[in-house]
Amino acid sequence: MDLKDKIIELLKEKNVTYNQLAEHLSVTERELDHALETRTLEVRTLELISKELRIPLYSFFRDPDALQKYMNSNLEPYYNVNIWSDQEIRYKNEIHLLKDQIEDLKAELAKRENLIDALEGQLKSGK
Repeated sequence: MDLKDKIIELLKEKNVTYNQLAEHLSVTERELDHALETRTLEVRTLELISKELRIPLYSFFRDPDALQKYMNSNLEPYYNVNIWSDQEIRYKNEIHLLKDQIEDLKAELAKRENLIDALEGQLKSGK
């Protein structure tokens, strides 16, 4: 599915026609088609489309496979940054510390499970 198809799909969900979107952008359907086909849309036009569709602007730039890539790694998605939040850095640091604590707890749990297994083995062999 290309960008135009995805935009049309989203427009249908909002009960807006492609022609209405073009009018909102002050361009003809043909001009919009050409810009989408040649990938020459200006960022300002994408911003207007994102507002009309009520979707984040970054969604036009998101790699469809990015979520899976980031789910399988420790990397943070580049689009998950809110530069306007004073607390975001503090929250991210807290989240990082909590993730470290979870990993430490998992390691401790694994040690204790090994100890329990060893003690159970001793009990079984002693009977």
